Amino acid sequence: MTFLKGNAKYPRFQRGQAIVLIAIMLAVVVGMAALAIDGSRAYALRRDLQAAADAAALAAGDSLQQTGSYILAEQAATASFGSNMRLYSSPSCSPGYGSPSATMNPRTITCTYSDGTVLKQVVTALGPGGTQFTVTATRSLVLQFARILTNGTTPKLSAVASGGVNNLLYAPTIAALSQGGCGGVPGNAISVTTGGTLTVVGDVVSTGAISIAGLAQVAGDVYARCQSSVANVRTTCYPSGNATPCTFPDVAGTTKSGYNFVDPNYPPPAVVAGSQATPADNVVLPPGTYAGDPAIAAGKCYFLSGGVYGWLSGYTSNGGFVSNELKPLDEPNPTNNTLLANQQFWNTNGVSCAGAYGISAIGGSAIPKGTWAVELTSARTDTYGGVTYKRESAPSMCRTVFVDLGQVVQLQISNVPGATSYGAYVSPPPNGCAGPFGLAAYIPVVGSVQNNSTVGTCPAFTGTSCSLGNQTLLVDSKVLGFKFGPNALAPPGTFQAYPPDSETAPLQSGLPNQNPNRSTPPAGDRANENQCETVAAALSPCPGPITPGAVVFKLPNGSCLNDTNAGDNFVFSGYQYNWVVTYEPGAAHPPANACSNVMGAAGNSAYIGLVYLPSASLSVPSSAGFSTKATGGMIANTITFNSVPPMIVGSSAYMPVPPAARLVG
Repeated sequence: MTFLKGNAKYPRFQRGQAIVLIAIMLAVVVGMAALAIDGSRAYALRRDLQAAADAAALAAGDSLQQTGSYILAEQAATASFGSNMRLYSSPSCSPGYGSPSATMNPRTITCTYSDGTVLKQVVTALGPGGTQFTVTATRSLVLQFARILTNGTTPKLSAVASGGVNNLLYAPTIAALSQGGCGGVPGNAISVTTGGTLTVVGDVVSTGAISIAGLAQVAGDVYARCQSSVANVRTTCYPSGNATPCTFPDVAGTTKSGYNFVDPNYPPPAVVAGSQATPADNVVLPPGTYAGDPAIAAGKCYFLSGGVYGWLSGYTSNGGFVSNELKPLDEPNPTNNTLLANQQFWNTNGVSCAGAYGISAIGGSAIPKGTWAVELTSARTDTYGGVTYKRESAPSMCRTVFVDLGQVVQLQISNVPGATSYGAYVSPPPNGCAGPFGLAAYIPVVGSVQNNSTVGTCPAFTGTSCSLGNQTLLVDSKVLGFKFGPNALAPPGTFQAYPPDSETAPLQSGLPNQNPNRSTPPAGDRANENQCETVAAALSPCPGPITPGAVVFKLPNGSCLNDTNAGDNFVFSGYQYNWVVTYEPGAAHPPANACSNVMGAAGNSAYIGLVYLPSASLSVPSSAGFSTKATGGMIANTITFNSVPPMIVGSSAYMPVPPAARLVG
């Protein structure tokens, strides 16, 4: 039967079908709305979580590199994440911030915010591989349209990021860029051709093959691009160098293959000074361009003023001693300041340039009766960027003299290379050499300081037999004033101020004292590689923008470093030169220097900073070329140790700026 409604005909069995269709379409519409709205919200939240996790991992690495503190690094990660996710309340963290340890490496810290967001940090100390921060962020997404399509559960979104920092792979102690020995290319990139043990603290990285006769003991990782193992290489614990198994915080190094080390392409330093004459009799050399090879001869001592030295015809050391280290006269025994050290720095390799001083009592503008004690420092200024920077050495040994009524103290000085004045620090009666000492005056260096008569004639406190020259100072009432007393609060270098810190013990018998270590000024080194100043010439903790007195040897194409085993060079670079101490241009800065360099030594040499020869070969024929506890490492095309192998300690304190934290996962 058919029913009529108006002009349409509706079968009775079709009544109500539209409701079903509408219900189905409504579900589709809601699903599409959920996909469009909740899906986009999920995507945005996931994106924000990932960005915040990435930033947190990088913040942790950067903080650790700058402060050395795991606690501050973990706090930096939390602060960065909270800021990026707009979480303004402090989270609850368990078990709390701290360093990885023998029982907790990796260390896991879980922080929960009031809205339920969770930030988990997994901090792993990898030894020579640096430190890895793995950050996992989790947050619930409150659904809107999609809620009716679920069983009431609230989905959680998460993001993971891993940041790495301080991996020695990117700042190796020894790196060779040649592909020799790999892929059919003949030769080797790194070779030890004799017996004995090459000892390295830090990573050894080679783009070519490594060949070891004898033994190489590496406290770090070894990367040999085409070798899964390297014969005669033993990896030990980093950083101690102890044999495996390692006890935390030491981590055992490993040998790895497949890594292709890329030239960091350091830019050439600018030689800002003008042309200079070939070194002759003047002891103090200025920076600038030298057209001729200096050919340093036996018996000669040269002090290098701070700056860049362009050696257009190469640099050859056939004898003598060259350095930019500012040292005191009469360096003391590090445990007894009334005794001389066994080895004086500026008496290295047969030269007699160390300098000394004598003390006596003579008539004059009287000072109080009693036994007076004196220490002397060497002082000078060096210039960088038009600003002068003061340097002052550690104090000399202490000498005493009894001053009677009507007498004064007379100081007679035989000069030491580099000093332009001497600080006289005085300890009044009855304290003697136990101090404290206060600055009485600076004694300027007057007259020439030359090389033409030093061996066998220096020191000399009067006359002209020693061509280094001599000075005299009377410490009298005119110098000391009405009442002299050392003042611990006086700024460095001012009247009555305390002297700089003392030198430290030699690394081994037969070597001179070490400079004072780095410390917060006015403590620590104030003269050499451990000193830092601001661009305005104020003392600053290291690392800092300026290392006063720093030098760079720049050798262009056709110019070679030729340090024979007859000479010694002890030279440091600094922060203003990115700690590159010897520079030869590579392919990135043509014409590349592809010469054959030799870095030998007679007995006490060191290049403190990075030896950078990316297109050239380097031969090391003496272990005496590394007579210091730390260097900035070496990068060359090929490196060959062809005599008794040295010990080379890579130190981040004397290397180019390390790579910043990077995302590794």
